[in-house]
Amino acid sequence: MPTVSDFVRAFAIGAALTVISPLLDGAATAAVAVDSGGTAAFSPAPYGGPGGTSHGGGNRNKNKKRQRQYSHQKNAQRQHALRDLTQILAPLQKAGTDTRALPYNWQAADAKTAPWTSLNDVDSVDNRSRDTQVVREPAGTATDTTADPAADSATDPAANPPADPVVGAQPVPTPVPMRTTGTGDYTLSWNDRNAQGNTYGDLIRQLRQDLQFSPPGYSYTKVSELLAGSLPGGPFANRRCPAPMQDSGALVTPQGERVRNVVDWFCLAPDDATGMWTPQGISGTWDSTAQGTAYEDTAQAFVFSWHGPANNASRVTFLNEVGVGPFNHYQHVLLVNPFKDASGPVSFDPMRIHAGGVVWYHQYLLIADDNREHPENNGILVFDLRDLFDLGLSAVSDITNTGRPIGLHNGTYYSQGYRYILPLRGIWRPQVTGVRCASMSSPPCFGYLGLDRSTSPPSVLTGEWCDPRQPTPTCRPATPQAAAPTGRVARYRMAPDTSACDRGCLAYGTDNRARATAAYTQPTPWTQGGISWNGLYQFTMSNNRTATLGRRYEAVPGGQPVAHFAARGVQELYWHRSGGPAQPPILWSITEGEGVKNRVLYGVNPWIP
Repeated sequence: MPTVSDFVRAFAIGAALTVISPLLDGAATAAVAVDSGGTAAFSPAPYGGPGGTSHGGGNRNKNKKRQRQYSHQKNAQRQHALRDLTQILAPLQKAGTDTRALPYNWQAADAKTAPWTSLNDVDSVDNRSRDTQVVREPAGTATDTTADPAADSATDPAANPPADPVVGAQPVPTPVPMRTTGTGDYTLSWNDRNAQGNTYGDLIRQLRQDLQFSPPGYSYTKVSELLAGSLPGGPFANRRCPAPMQDSGALVTPQGERVRNVVDWFCLAPDDATGMWTPQGISGTWDSTAQGTAYEDTAQAFVFSWHGPANNASRVTFLNEVGVGPFNHYQHVLLVNPFKDASGPVSFDPMRIHAGGVVWYHQYLLIADDNREHPENNGILVFDLRDLFDLGLSAVSDITNTGRPIGLHNGTYYSQGYRYILPLRGIWRPQVTGVRCASMSSPPCFGYLGLDRSTSPPSVLTGEWCDPRQPTPTCRPATPQAAAPTGRVARYRMAPDTSACDRGCLAYGTDNRARATAAYTQPTPWTQGGISWNGLYQFTMSNNRTATLGRRYEAVPGGQPVAHFAARGVQELYWHRSGGPAQPPILWSITEGEGVKNRVLYGVNPWIP
């Protein structure tokens, strides 16, 4: 909990910002007050004349553009100054607990901000409840001069088809109906041995011994313990931070396009909002169990996956749903691939996967991989959270050295600064293995995962990301007449909630193979995520992480998909069912763009017309 001194320090920061704010405004104004010719860029006088003369009307668009440029530059300068101010004030914030400096995108808790427990009564970015959103003046009247993301048809492609795309983005594709396709390519075989012939289970048991944990009876770290271990130093996500909702943020564009019905969102700490890691998949404890807590644990959390440069490393992050004020702490976990030589202790390499999708079911994390640099990992990889190891408890590990390669070197285990590791348990592989899933003889590509708990038993979807500029047999057209291929999505049954399971809980037959129960073509190429609920499919599409908003498509097999805006650089999807059995779930996504305003987790209520 925040102490009195915390609030004093926060007050000091606020006072400092009050002092420098006029300076920032003045600097930004001075920067754009004149145009390149030395003349005034805009005037405080109203646009045009009383009758809307041609001269005033002709300058209106230029003035609006300059105002947007002025606002954008002013916000950017303020953001940079706040970042620098944070670094200056960091020593003032340090306390006995060594609490980190508040991130520069910090905002004080607002009484109008809806708490997590009340989000089911809130439907839009302005935090108004459903009853006040429904009773409103029609758009375009004198009392409704701003675009309402919950009601203005001009802000959603479902009512207004998208205009020409922003320069730099690939054209927004026209969605096509989902069509039934064959499931034969989606027969999977379980593989729990590495290239040396060792079973991952044996390697993990020996690794647990070789790490020399203390106390001696230590087995693994629960997610609730992992999240508690990240306090007090963080890192922290900033809940309902303003940046994504500002001009050119991940959820809105200067042209007035915006993601509708946003109910909650998070910004990551600045170090994670940029850098070498790229987020991909998202899931959480509402996938793990019917009651919404982690399996055999009390944690309520999100989990999202990342890949490093060239897919040469991967990790997952657990984000606590329970926050302190506007902050929710989170913790990274490095995914590793255990191995050993003919004799000696077990070591591990980084898990070289794209980590395009993740589903948390029972005690397992299932991670989709269509890695074209390392085709041996194409499929659904399985990690058991009962193998989550805390290297801070190991007598032979060094978690402070970030320069040494990952693994065992001269008797010491290194993890490039990661305190927690999670080793691989096995892979569900397609029948064709060892070749790139984009080659002419390729198997399906496993680009994302999404859990459907509306089926009995629950089921999981996996689909392909395909680029129509590089058509392949796995990126095939939706119909013979279609100009662009769209890729496929397939569904697998999971083990029931009430029964124990192994191998990631995919249902498999006596021949140890898991078979898809259905497969369809997808509505568009560049599909980043797919999920379903009561027969209605949701897909995300993004082909440019910076230029324009993505799309979310509602679809049923054979029907025409309905388009909605999604965040810029949108990736995978996750159903959050906190409202109870009678309440439709909230749909969460994650974005991959860099920057505090571009890299966010956000949830929408897709059930509002």
